[in-house]
Amino acid sequence: MAQEAGAAGVTAAAEEFDLGGWRVRPSLNRLARDGATVRLEPKMMDVLTTLARHAGRVVSKDDLAAAVWPDVFVTESVITRAIAGLRRALEDDAREPRFIETIAKRGYRLIAEPRPVAGPAPPAAPTGAAAGGGGGAPAIGTAPSPPYAAGQWVRGEQFFGREAEIAEFLDGPRNALWLLGSRAIGKTSTLRQLEHLCAGGDRGGYLPLFWDLQGSDDPERLDADFAEALADAGERLEAAGVPLGEVAADGFLAALGRLRRALAARGRTLLLLLDEGEELLALQERSPALLRKLRRALLSADGIRTVLASSSRLWRLADRDDDTSPFLHGFAPPVYLGCLDEAAARRLVLQGTGEPHAAPDNPTVEEIVRLSGGHPFLLQLLATRYWQLADLGRAADAVAADASVHRFFAVDHELLSAAERELAGTLAGRAEGVPAELELPAADAAAASLHLERLGVVRRLTDGRLEIRSPLLRRWLEGRARAVD
Repeated sequence: MAQEAGAAGVTAAAEEFDLGGWRVRPSLNRLARDGATVRLEPKMMDVLTTLARHAGRVVSKDDLAAAVWPDVFVTESVITRAIAGLRRALEDDAREPRFIETIAKRGYRLIAEPRPVAGPAPPAAPTGAAAGGGGGAPAIGTAPSPPYAAGQWVRGEQFFGREAEIAEFLDGPRNALWLLGSRAIGKTSTLRQLEHLCAGGDRGGYLPLFWDLQGSDDPERLDADFAEALADAGERLEAAGVPLGEVAADGFLAALGRLRRALAARGRTLLLLLDEGEELLALQERSPALLRKLRRALLSADGIRTVLASSSRLWRLADRDDDTSPFLHGFAPPVYLGCLDEAAARRLVLQGTGEPHAAPDNPTVEEIVRLSGGHPFLLQLLATRYWQLADLGRAADAVAADASVHRFFAVDHELLSAAERELAGTLAGRAEGVPAELELPAADAAAASLHLERLGVVRRLTDGRLEIRSPLLRRWLEGRARAVD
């Protein structure tokens, strides 16, 4: 339980402190843990430090607004978004919080105890160090700090691969697309890259609008949250000749319609990028009629292309037995976002190292790619650890023992069907390349293997057999099997 008056010494926003294993560095707007660094927006960090100064006590939304936005009027949705962003960064769960607790109709409370940090920040890895545990390969970096962004979205020069998916989103025949992937696979980064590519209007005549649905499960918040998304794109809209006043409306559906028509009149197409699509499940429970109206707005009009990103949990919308077509009817089949291909994974590891993209094979880089299976989060976390430790064996052991990695694997595992979990467990518990023997009907086994392959959990060998793609995931699955036994 956090101290009622806040941890001693955590008094100024510039001071660093430890929060449940995270090193909070307000002056840099960063969180750091076990080699991974997460960058926060400045106001998001201000919210966190405000909660830390009052740890254990409830801080109302009004008090947060006064402390963080003293001279600006902000809506509740701005604060809600900041809290949601902090939870994602801290890998917290609003339903079972370990860091930030929501107190209904009162505000928020920091339940983890912030502790002052004594001494300097954790050192960066020695530059130019030799790689232990990696066959004596040279270190992959020469900069004083790793360039990787484990656990946060990227775009532009930090974005690698996904060429086929982006081509389908921007140039394919469908105007409603569902981007399906597991946690931290790069869904938000892909949406942000689409926004980046289309921001100037010279890619397909699109005007991108990014709408994060996190926290929009309540119908009353949708209007305010869409208004926030419009405000974030205000400069882009003005440049396209669409002032905000022309599209503003009381409800998000009316505003969406006005925006689409205004852009169409100027020869542009709205590219609506919807993140955190799982929130639509709660909207279905609270207001199915509103969800049907949203579906019609996205599917029944010209001048709009929608990319909706979520995990496979959203398949539950397809199970609804309503009097109209289910929401996903216009979005399926999904476009799967799996692991990076080997070429893109190598480029990601080499970013910021001064190495050309066509650098000769580096055994350390190849081993990082192999161990991670090309999963962007694992890839960057492992590369960061190696950068710091200069020993690939120790880096792999550290990532395998990381509690955040365990939670990451566990959440994704729970999203799998029983058949998919059985297949993954069987593949992890046998020698590579040996055919799996499952107590499953052939059709179920085939469907499970195809879904796992598309998600990037398994890979298919040249002879058609399957193996777990990442040895790190294999280690977790083996440990889980031992714990169950």
